Order: sequence, then structure tokens, then C-alpha cells
Amino acid sequence: MTDEPEIDSDPDLPQDTDNPCQEPQKRGWFFYFAILLMGILIFLVVFVNVPAMQSSAGTTITRTGWQLQSIANTSGGMEPTGDTGITVRFTRDGMLSGFAGCNEYRATYTTHNYAITITTPATSRKYCPEPGVMERETLYLENLNTTTEFRVTDEALKLYNKTGKPVLAYTTLPS
Repeated sequence: MTDEPEIDSDPDLPQDTDNPCQEPQKRGWFFYFAILLMGILIFLVVFVNVPAMQSSAGTTITRTGWQLQSIANTSGGMEPTGDTGITVRFTRDGMLSGFAGCNEYRATYTTHNYAITITTPATSRKYCPEPGVMERETLYLENLNTTTEFRVTDEALKLYNKTGKPVLAYTTLPS
């Protein structure tokens, strides 16, 4: 006889996990239920919440006025605008208006998800003789007119052209 203890093979006792010959534990219904709930949650976030975010994006742009921070130049690169005073404000009834650097402007717009269509802006007819002001205004209005998409957060608005390149970037107007 040896002095080795007998090994209890009771299935209710914890088993040695380092033993490669041990059968894997069976997973109970709770495990599979938790996996099912995770799948449902992922489905809801992807297919229910994303469309809600997209449809609310059109409303988010109307919550504040926007001040231009950077603009796409003629070579397509974004450059900061400094303190030009260029602004835009979107209203819930599909109108937008603002200051283009020298003249006031107005246009209409529509949104669907992240797509935006802006009509050609109508402007006042003032001439500003300061160097670069009229050129910057013309560039701004052209970029505004080429906009096809937008992305918005509470603090920033970016407008993109049909190739997906950003053309205008705004921050919220100070209160």
C-alpha cells in the first residue's frame, strides 16, 4: 500500500485546471443568454442609434451660430482664416444666413443624414476695398456652394465637397 491520498472524483468539487485531460466545463444557459443580450445590444447601437444620430445632425447645426476657422484654398489645402468675422447660422426652416467677410448672405439648405444641399447664396452688393477681403469672400461663397456633406459636434462644424475633402471648418460663435 502506498501513502498517496485517494482522489475524489466528485463532479461538484473544483477540478484541477492544469490537467489537460480534464473535460472542459459545460457552459450554462446564463452564459448563452448573456451572449445573446450582447448581440442584441450591438445590433441596437449599430442599426438603431446611428440613424438617430444622422437625423439629429441636421438639427444640431441649428442650435448655434458658427464662425469660420479654416477654409480650403484654391489648391485644396485647408488654411486658417484668422479673425475674418465670417459666420453662418442655420435655421430649422431650411434657411441659412451670415456674414461673408464684406457682405451679408442668405441661402436655403436641406439635409438628409449627413448630406447637405445649399442653394447659391444671395448677397448684398457692397464693395470692400481692403486687400484680400473680396477674394476671400468669393472663395468662401464658392466653397459654401460646393458643399455636399457635413459633420457636426456641439463645438465644431465641417463642410465637405463631393470628393469628400473638407472645404469649410467652423467653431461655435461665442455667446
